[in-house]
Amino acid sequence: ARHRVAGALADLGPGLSDVALRCCCYLEGLETAEKRLGWSARSGKIVLRIALQRLRRHYDELAEPDRMIG
Repeated sequence: ARHRVAGALADLGPGLSDVALRCCCYLEGLETAEKRLGWSARSGKIVLRIALQRLRRHYDELAEPDRMIG
């Protein structure tokens, strides 16, 4: 499981992985994450949304070989 998470975070890259890890894994509030990352207020929501969209794409691509045709 650790390798799968590390792979997903590496796929996100810096910035996106930081906010995803803080908010989704460490359960840090979005406002707190923004402050710790030095971001302006309310910018974290947009960045987290992009990170979650990329994570979805990452896991969709991993599952694609297992999908059945039809």
